[in-house]
Amino acid sequence: MMKKTVLGAVGLAALAAAGLGGVVYSQQDDVARVESLCAADPSDAAEAARAQNLALVDVVERGRFVTKGDDGAGLQTFRVRTVAVFKGTLPGETEIGLPQGAPEQLRAGSRYEVSVLGPEQGTWFTRFVRPVPAGKTAEAVAAHWKREIAKKYVEKPCGDISTS
Repeated sequence: MMKKTVLGAVGLAALAAAGLGGVVYSQQDDVARVESLCAADPSDAAEAARAQNLALVDVVERGRFVTKGDDGAGLQTFRVRTVAVFKGTLPGETEIGLPQGAPEQLRAGSRYEVSVLGPEQGTWFTRFVRPVPAGKTAEAVAAHWKREIAKKYVEKPCGDISTS
């Protein structure tokens, strides 16, 4: 049985960054097992529950780059036309932003499912982006998200540290 665990936030962050699933270390003859921080459920039901706004958009053009902070990092914006809204709201024509270096880069003329947060200075921040195949109709995408929303997903609680 463990008497105490001393592991600061920096240590937890280092373990999470390293992706370590179970690390054993010893302190004052006590053994503790440190588990990685909980991984978010990547399912569409989970995304539907977390999302403030879910929509289908056509990308019109690449927009401006918005610098955030002193290190030059920021957001790449894209002007989009909203085809359909499945949850929340999104204007008919608006600007959405992806973090610089995001793996999914939007292309003008292509269609995407998006989950976005509320706008800040006119730009809606993207949480989730997925390309929609050319043959897939807006109705089919809407039916999919309607089913996922109907599942009423609830995030499972988890413990980041357990003892052995």
